[in-house]
Amino acid sequence: MKLELLHRPAVTTAKRVRLLFVHGISTGAWVWERSFLPYFAEHGYESFALSLRGHGNSEGRDRIRDFSLADFADDVAETVKKIGGDVVIVGHSLGGGVLQNYIKRGGAASGVVLLCSAPPHGLLRASTIMAARNPQLWNELAKGFKRGLRTADLDIVEAGLFSEPPPPDIRRLLHDRFDDIAETASRQVIGWTPFAPFPWGMPKMLIIGGEKDEFVPASDVRLTAIYYGERSLILPDGVHAIMMDRRWQEAAKPIAAWLDRNFS
Repeated sequence: MKLELLHRPAVTTAKRVRLLFVHGISTGAWVWERSFLPYFAEHGYESFALSLRGHGNSEGRDRIRDFSLADFADDVAETVKKIGGDVVIVGHSLGGGVLQNYIKRGGAASGVVLLCSAPPHGLLRASTIMAARNPQLWNELAKGFKRGLRTADLDIVEAGLFSEPPPPDIRRLLHDRFDDIAETASRQVIGWTPFAPFPWGMPKMLIIGGEKDEFVPASDVRLTAIYYGERSLILPDGVHAIMMDRRWQEAAKPIAAWLDRNFS
């Protein structure tokens, strides 16, 4: 299957590890293109962003609702092999669930960053919290789950994703590029069936969440860190779509610092 893979070569002297970014639900490699890819390339990291099958410009859009976490983990495995060398993988939201499943199924990585990621115990707890705290957003997502996010009220979804209303160009990008829901994988990441590895199966890790994340609350990020025996970093004003938010550097900088400490 043909997979979209965006690439930014290192601008300065290349560091020894390469970076692979894996997106969340209904998006694609394009969410990393504006800020994260150029930022890390400028810091010496050759950077790649993958569109999982059915997303972005990858093949399989007509079957997106049927693809499982295992299918997406296979995409990560194929891409890591294609990139070669030492690879650190950054997984956002559903992409973090895919990344954990990739490791569970024997995949290798030099390091892992879980960014506002689905926790290893699944998203049922997060969904329950959203339903109680922000029922309007929960209802729109439920509508989007049935008919695709483009059918939901974009104003409500954006308010849940960003720290403030996004500029018109990002709003158009979201409206034009939101993909359908990966239904099978989304149901699996709810957590009824274990999808994460045992704690000792993970490589070096960084776990980041947002204090104002409406999709994966900070409490679930902390539980993720407890499960893996790590510390979590909670961004004080962090939101779910942090890589496209105006505060994106608040997430990018600690990732760069962690990379420099562990892989320079």
